[in-house]
Amino acid sequence: MAARQVHLRGVLLCLTALALAAVASPSRATLVLFSGADDGAGSLASAPNSVAAAANFDAAVAALGIEQSTTFENSPLGAFSSLSLASGISLSGANVNNNPQSVVNTTSNIVIAPPCSNATCGYNTTQGGANFLLLFGGTATFSFSEGTEAFGAYLTGVQNLNETITFTDGTTQVVNVPNPGFDGGTAFVGFTDADQAIASITVNVNGDIVGLDDVRYGTTRVPEPASLALVGVGIIGMGIIRRRYGG
Repeated sequence: MAARQVHLRGVLLCLTALALAAVASPSRATLVLFSGADDGAGSLASAPNSVAAAANFDAAVAALGIEQSTTFENSPLGAFSSLSLASGISLSGANVNNNPQSVVNTTSNIVIAPPCSNATCGYNTTQGGANFLLLFGGTATFSFSEGTEAFGAYLTGVQNLNETITFTDGTTQVVNVPNPGFDGGTAFVGFTDADQAIASITVNVNGDIVGLDDVRYGTTRVPEPASLALVGVGIIGMGIIRRRYGG
């Protein structure tokens, strides 16, 4: 009887250990990209490719954990050198003239000829919202104190080639922003990089005027259902052994 008790305990302890290992180190793919572009789109209603890419990205992030986002609706309007988006999340950057970037609710104050339209200079993409990040060329860097393994955003008014999103996950990664066309338009770009803790992500739009909005980032890990079930089996089994053998 004592030998049987030891054997059962050993089996259940092994099952529990394997389940905990699966929770701590799930088997997942690494860098996966999501992107779509719509030539001349000045609203999400005319940007089906971008909207579909965003939906696919959201579904992929849901499989990793909990998606977070910022819409800039609670951010102060105007130029900033550093902007707090949420606890542990900050934004900095510089425009093509090495001046601060801005949060705006219109592009009408940009002094260029011909005047800006949504398709050429960007727009708000949040349903019922107004604010968005305006990149007057240059860069925007999102910093994560606890790291992130996912990032995505709508980029509007995209006209130039060689606009990128860069970050380091042990190696330097460069994600190209799709170019809708010379007339501008809308794009969504996102990626998941499972099991990474990316400290910062930089959007570089070179000399283009681009709106950035509905930024998605970060996940909070949730245990996979199969792993939770194994852990539950181990815990219940140990309880049964204790009751049966007085352990």
